[in-house]
Amino acid sequence: MKKTSFRKIITFAAGVILASTQFAAKAQVPEFGATSVQNPCDRVGSGTNAFYFLVMEGESFLDNSKTLVTDPPTGFVKVYNDATNFAGGYNTPILSTNTTASLQGALGTLGPSFGRFADYITYQVVFSKPGDYYLYMRFSMFENGGNFNNYISEDSFFFPPDFNKDPKNDFLRPYDPSLPGQEVGGYSEGFGAHGFLMILNYGGDTNGPGAASRTDYSQSPSTNYWEGQFHWNQLFVSSFLNGANTNADGTAMAGQPIHYVVTPAMVGVPQNFTMSYREQGVTVDQWLFSTHTNMLNDYTQQQLDDLFVTKAAVQQPENKVVTATTNYPFLLMEAENYFAKTNRNLSGGFAAVTTLNTNVAFYGESILGTNTTASHKGALYTESPSFGRFGDYVSYRVQFAAPGDYYFYMRFTMYENGGNLTHYISEDSFFLPSGFNKDPKNDWLRPYDPSLPGQENGGYVEGFGAHGFLMVLDYHGDTNGPGAASRTDYSQSPSTNYWEGQFHWNQLFVSSFLNGANTNADGTAMAGQPIHYVVTPAMVGIPLDFTIAYRENGVTPDAWLFSTHTNLLNDYTQAQLDQQYLSPQLTVSSSGGNTVVSWPVSASCFILESTPSLSPPVWTAVPQGVQNGVTLSGSRYNLTIPTPSGNQFFRLRQP
Repeated sequence: MKKTSFRKIITFAAGVILASTQFAAKAQVPEFGATSVQNPCDRVGSGTNAFYFLVMEGESFLDNSKTLVTDPPTGFVKVYNDATNFAGGYNTPILSTNTTASLQGALGTLGPSFGRFADYITYQVVFSKPGDYYLYMRFSMFENGGNFNNYISEDSFFFPPDFNKDPKNDFLRPYDPSLPGQEVGGYSEGFGAHGFLMILNYGGDTNGPGAASRTDYSQSPSTNYWEGQFHWNQLFVSSFLNGANTNADGTAMAGQPIHYVVTPAMVGVPQNFTMSYREQGVTVDQWLFSTHTNMLNDYTQQQLDDLFVTKAAVQQPENKVVTATTNYPFLLMEAENYFAKTNRNLSGGFAAVTTLNTNVAFYGESILGTNTTASHKGALYTESPSFGRFGDYVSYRVQFAAPGDYYFYMRFTMYENGGNLTHYISEDSFFLPSGFNKDPKNDWLRPYDPSLPGQENGGYVEGFGAHGFLMVLDYHGDTNGPGAASRTDYSQSPSTNYWEGQFHWNQLFVSSFLNGANTNADGTAMAGQPIHYVVTPAMVGIPLDFTIAYRENGVTPDAWLFSTHTNLLNDYTQAQLDQQYLSPQLTVSSSGGNTVVSWPVSASCFILESTPSLSPPVWTAVPQGVQNGVTLSGSRYNLTIPTPSGNQFFRLRQP
């Protein structure tokens, strides 16, 4: 039986917004790691106009797949924002400390300036949906010093004809070194009618007049556009390939979009994707496989960044819980949707996990199982080591719509790390920052000092003790009443059935184990106080970074919640919290003679349905896609339709 959760049904009747209730399931999100895994809900839109995608970090290739091993490294190289020894022809760092590259890493091409098949690298991907996937990349260009008049001497590499194939020899006409200048069908480059330096333009008109227009960024005035600045484009087979390069059916291959067919038999099975070197200069931040045939026409560069890079959690005006006496604004953030990570091992430290990941817990169960109740079917796993203060950092981006004092909650599970099987208090801690845009290690009145063993800073949060998050706050339904601080201890070994993939809410407090040296600015004790963050009016509408740091292997957050309510656990049951905060919210408004239905990007896996009546309802999928009036604005989809003459109810449903 399908797991369900509370949903709102919105109706639009003669300009009045009404609400009802409905039950449906939840959505999923993408994952990053050494193996790039697609979830069934790694998609945008719904119905026949939905497209599926898989994002792969440029630097996530398998280390042992690289064929050119030199010191210093050449060929394809993983580059990061602290690799100051890597620079282009203009001495521009690859990458700068303030890079906008996803996870602060990229795939660099560091020499030779020209070398056909001089190096190979392989990625591993797992798809959850069959389809015809077109290839896009987010990339920058660095001058290699050969010709400063343009970027067309540093703009090419080779792709394979399919998964588990060699980009040199597995084409109908493999590469032949006796034919100078003759490349194989995987040859992709930046210049020419279909080059990736000719950036496809946004038109907002699927298959319309703007669908094929391009702007040329190949020439020297483009130094400010490239040299560490990242942009999206779709990839095509080089238009310079001659007639000998044909498809199996004899049609010309030159100028065609690069795409790969994922068959039903390939779903859930790891696939290798191997590419080969040609020129030094192009630097890839992300690869994107998408069933959309022309994303650049339908989405702006900023929208693509919002979808696949920054993944900002944006608080909407309707994100509040209204009671008879007050309302509590909140902001919900998926724990796996970080945009920055410091540990270069993408599967170590903090790791985003989904249902198709192969991570296995100490007791043998999968992280996460296919029947997981994790919101959006993803979570933030603390992979390794079992103990490592500040061994990794991940950062999120948030944007508030309402000022206030926001208390911090999490929905999470615990996994035994094998250190001590009698309890969960050896896998139950991490570090939180003192505020937004702050470092959880050094931005406290008393920063962490490694010369003081066992002494942590004010961001130290753990599960055991008077205020530990394994001591789950109890529901009493009496706001600030006698039960407001009572807790049930789930830290000990009998709690394996309570944890190990089962998710629960709790409020977070500064560790009660911190000593007197940990004080607030006014000198009061910090230990045992609730974690909270002040959002001032000046911070409203401003993107803010929120960074957490690693301490122990085991705790696995599903979602983070900022709420102005000081004690949610006393006033709401666990089931009520799931219903309230894990449900994507629909809004309906009028605009002229039209109705605008809006819902969050995080609900992209859901199908928007409508019915003219609830007695009985006859739900019908609402056509979506750019051509049907759906637009992307920030972190929300907006569907504009003519205002109905009578009642019209809407809901989001996961199939």
